[in-house]
Amino acid sequence: MSLNKLNPLDFSQPAIRVLHLTWFAFFLSFVVWFSHAPLKPLITETLDMSGAQWKALLILNVALTIPARIVIGILVDKFGPRNVFSGLLACSGLLCLAFAASQTFEQLALTRFLLGFVGAGFVIGIRMVGEWFPARQVGLAEGIYGGWGNFGSAAAAFTLPTLAVVVFGSLGGWRAAIACTGLIAIVYGGIFYWRARNTPKGSTYFKPKKSGGLEVSSKRDFWFYIAMNVPMYAILAVLAWRLGPSNISLLTQSSVYLMYLVLLCLFIFQFSQI
Repeated sequence: MSLNKLNPLDFSQPAIRVLHLTWFAFFLSFVVWFSHAPLKPLITETLDMSGAQWKALLILNVALTIPARIVIGILVDKFGPRNVFSGLLACSGLLCLAFAASQTFEQLALTRFLLGFVGAGFVIGIRMVGEWFPARQVGLAEGIYGGWGNFGSAAAAFTLPTLAVVVFGSLGGWRAAIACTGLIAIVYGGIFYWRARNTPKGSTYFKPKKSGGLEVSSKRDFWFYIAMNVPMYAILAVLAWRLGPSNISLLTQSSVYLMYLVLLCLFIFQFSQI
């Protein structure tokens, strides 16, 4: 199949069907991930939130994204994109429902923090699209995947306020609007598992012998790889500090110290895996 025959509307081709299944999964993950942002006035008024608390939610929403993409990448290598994307959509849908049902700021903060994992959906689809398209077409296919997927945040901004105010028509309408995105994600997770496949028929999905770290070929590369991981842990430590009593006061000082300890243990574990 030559490049000029890559027709995104040709659903008779299995690869095209998988491409559309996958970009829509990515699209949904962005709708879920940014479902709260366009509903700020309704959410803050319902729970009487301050500006600092809303900023904390925005920070928490992206806090897990970097480590989540590493974790999801490991899981994709081990279990395949079909299983991982289905599971991610189902779990994020449940967290979305929990966010919609939250009655306190602390509940909102916890569920929004955990929803940061859905931002790792991009990694899954890139691997799946790469398995289905040859090298001369994979760039175009991944462009379609990434472009339509990222549009999910804009789609959430266009539709959710209207859904909350016009359709559900009350101050608490934001809960129903966000819950709808969660239910759609759960249902589509099942559809994706049913219809998608990791590789074309007859192809083998290759898995690494060991997960948790990249293989390096020299001591210099080893230490460079370690150094490249330090900024991620530093950013997460700064986030814990920002949420502590000296700033937003979402965490106690003892909780902040516990977060530092957890990050140190994770760094040591990753060090050992590398």
